[in-house]
Amino acid sequence: MDDFSPSDLKSILHSKRANMYYLQHCRVLVKGGRVEYVTDKGKQSLYWNIPIANTTCLLLGTGTSVTQAAIRELARAGVLVGFCGGGGTPLFSANDVEVEVAWFNPQSEYRPCEYLQKWLKFWPDDNKRLQAAKAIQQFRIDFTLKHWLKNKSFIDNGFVVNESQLDSALSCFKQDVDTADG
Repeated sequence: MDDFSPSDLKSILHSKRANMYYLQHCRVLVKGGRVEYVTDKGKQSLYWNIPIANTTCLLLGTGTSVTQAAIRELARAGVLVGFCGGGGTPLFSANDVEVEVAWFNPQSEYRPCEYLQKWLKFWPDDNKRLQAAKAIQQFRIDFTLKHWLKNKSFIDNGFVVNESQLDSALSCFKQDVDTADG
């Protein structure tokens, strides 16, 4: 097997990663160079691999411990780590490289559970879920219009956006979003 660097694990964008794990009553550690979680079954310990290159978020519930080595490997792979349970959800994230992406969210603040519960209330209702999706897409359109045309980093790296083509594409996209009916 070829060697790879920890930065290779970040080549899968967060939007393309498939896994989010919730673990409780276990230990998260590094064993044989892999991040694993261990559960106890009687006198036997069961080890399970966590595929960190394809993981967006790891939520650690009550009764869970994590080693510094595991947190270091999770940070290298860009995995968000959240500690949950006990009446609140403080979230933490870290990277070992500088990220030049403005949307990379800092997760170093305490957020009570009721925020998440209120935010997810709309999920079972198809109409509310559609309206939330439309609002998110409208935000994306506004953000793109505001930031893509004058982004110095884009221009410095030869990524030049044609304003009329962008306006046309976003107008079509906005029309599709507005007429979407689920």
